[in-house]
Amino acid sequence: MLKDQKLRRKAQRDCANWNLGNCLGCSLYIDKEYLKRNGWVPVFQTLNTEKADKPCIVEKECKYFENYVA
Repeated sequence: MLKDQKLRRKAQRDCANWNLGNCLGCSLYIDKEYLKRNGWVPVFQTLNTEKADKPCIVEKECKYFENYVA
């Protein structure tokens, strides 16, 4: 339980997707093959409608949190 509270607090402080306990649903994508070919790569931002405006799931599993916050 304490670990869950710490994760939720970290998400509240540091996650760009946090919005009053709900997820904004933003994801970032980098095409690594494009990077290898060209030496640079655009960063794509997508909106995950399954997560957007839903309660934060950092306690279960959140790839955005794991990749960019933790």
